Amino acid sequence: MKRKQIAAIFLVCAVILAAGAYILLSDSREPGPTVRQPVSPEATPSARAPDWVDKGQTPSPDYSPATSEAHNATPTPAPTPDPETQVIEISEDRVVTFTFVESLTDFFLDRFVPESSLGKPATLVTVMGLNMHYGRDLEGLTATGNNIRTMRKSILDYAFNPTAIAMLSNAYIPLFTQQIVDSALNEEREYSRGGVKRKSTLTPSETAAMLRLNARMAERTGTLFRTLANDPELVKMAARYLQAAKAVKRANAQLQDAIAEQESTKQAGQRYKQAILQRENVKSAIVSRMRKTCEGCPPSELFYVTQWAYRRTLGEDNGKMEAFAAAADAMDNLSGAFLEKSIELEKK
Repeated sequence: MKRKQIAAIFLVCAVILAAGAYILLSDSREPGPTVRQPVSPEATPSARAPDWVDKGQTPSPDYSPATSEAHNATPTPAPTPDPETQVIEISEDRVVTFTFVESLTDFFLDRFVPESSLGKPATLVTVMGLNMHYGRDLEGLTATGNNIRTMRKSILDYAFNPTAIAMLSNAYIPLFTQQIVDSALNEEREYSRGGVKRKSTLTPSETAAMLRLNARMAERTGTLFRTLANDPELVKMAARYLQAAKAVKRANAQLQDAIAEQESTKQAGQRYKQAILQRENVKSAIVSRMRKTCEGCPPSELFYVTQWAYRRTLGEDNGKMEAFAAAADAMDNLSGAFLEKSIELEKK
């Protein structure tokens, strides 16, 4: 009897399990929302050994040089340039070479005083000093000729015209600006601070001060060049001054002859005084006319630039006056480049 009861119980359990399986596995007519989510990630290909493991390795000679790069090596990434390092690439001019830019850098830095006797920075660079230095020392300038006069003329004939001035200034002003800053910050020179000279580099603030002072000088020179370009009468006045100076020499020679021959020197002396007065009047007129556009310029600089301009236009047509306008633009560009770089240094 008990066996029959146990068998009945098993039968009932089997029916219940079958019914549950039917309900779970059967397809309902009104299915609910379905959410599908991968239970495991997609299978990835299994790691496979290189062919030479299974097939064997066939040796072959390699005749490439030891310095060559490996065939299957990962290429070396190009070095990332320092964001603060400025690389300037230009073509070197055949007459005005890179050596001239280096020489000009030395000229400017050797004449900078970080702290003068007044306690302020100062520069000794002047237009007169530049012209006299490079009029004798043609360092970095490729010239032709048998003497300094003809060599200097060959350089000016090549460089002092509107096309050459624009070309050279556009190419070399960025280079010169970067060169003078790099040299000031990294190369030791003998600088004077408070009357004491010692070798050192310039600090960023001192370099900025040097740039500002020379920017002012370049701007002033540009103003003088533009005045000459716009007022051709100044060159004619310079010619009259030279004539007056020759008259002074003649009058002085006559006075010396009278003294040597023990004759009366009253008339010769009077002519000599009049010649000097006329020469100085012409000089004063030149300086006054130039000062109208550059009130802060030293009189000696005003007069010197006018005389230099006359020599540059002597025997030439009016095309040389256009060169002075181009030179004025170049000086303005140099001044702007110096000021911009000084502002960058002051922010550091």
